[in-house]
Amino acid sequence: MADRELSAAQTAAVIVVLALIVGLAGDACHVAAGTTRYEWDGVPAVWRSAIWFPVALAGAVLAAAWLSERAGTPAVRARSRADAVAGAAVVLALYAVTALLNDTPATVSVVLVGAIAVAVWAWWDPSPGALAVATAAAVLGPLAEIAVVAAGASSYGESTDGLAGVAPWLPCLYFAAGAVAARLWGAVRHG
Repeated sequence: MADRELSAAQTAAVIVVLALIVGLAGDACHVAAGTTRYEWDGVPAVWRSAIWFPVALAGAVLAAAWLSERAGTPAVRARSRADAVAGAAVVLALYAVTALLNDTPATVSVVLVGAIAVAVWAWWDPSPGALAVATAAAVLGPLAEIAVVAAGASSYGESTDGLAGVAPWLPCLYFAAGAVAARLWGAVRHG
C-alpha cells in the first residue's frame, strides 16, 4: 500500500515536530556537556533549552525545507518519510558527537564534524540545490548564534568558543542539518 500524500499543513507539522525533537535532544546534549549555557534568567525552559531556541530552530528548518521545495531544484535521489526520520537521526547523532568535543583541539573537531557533514550531504542528496541550502545554513546558522551570544542570551564553554564566541565546528553541524532540511518537504509530504 502506497503512503498517502500529506497536505501542506500536515507536512509542515511533521517537519516542525522532527526539528523540535532533534533540536531539544541535541541541545540537551550540549547543555549537559557544558558546550552551551543559557544566560538569561527568567526565560522559560523546555527540557534544557531556553524556550526561544527550539522555536527558532524549528522555524529555520521549516523555512529551509519549504523554500527548497518551492525553488524546485531537482533532487539526486527521492526520499521517503522513513528516510526523513533517518536523516533527522543522523543529524541528531552528529549533534551528540559535537557535545563530546569539549577540550578537543579545533583542528580535530572541525575535521571530524566537517567530514561527517559532507558525508551526510553526499548520502542524503548530493545535488547542487541541497548543497546551496547546506552552505546557506552553514553561514546563517552560526551568524545567528554569534548574535545570540553577543546579546548575552547564551554562551559556549571556554574550550568551544573559538569562532566569534561559538564553536568552530558549528558551521559543519549546520551544513549537515541544512543538507537534510533541503529535501525534508518532499520526503515528508510524498512519503
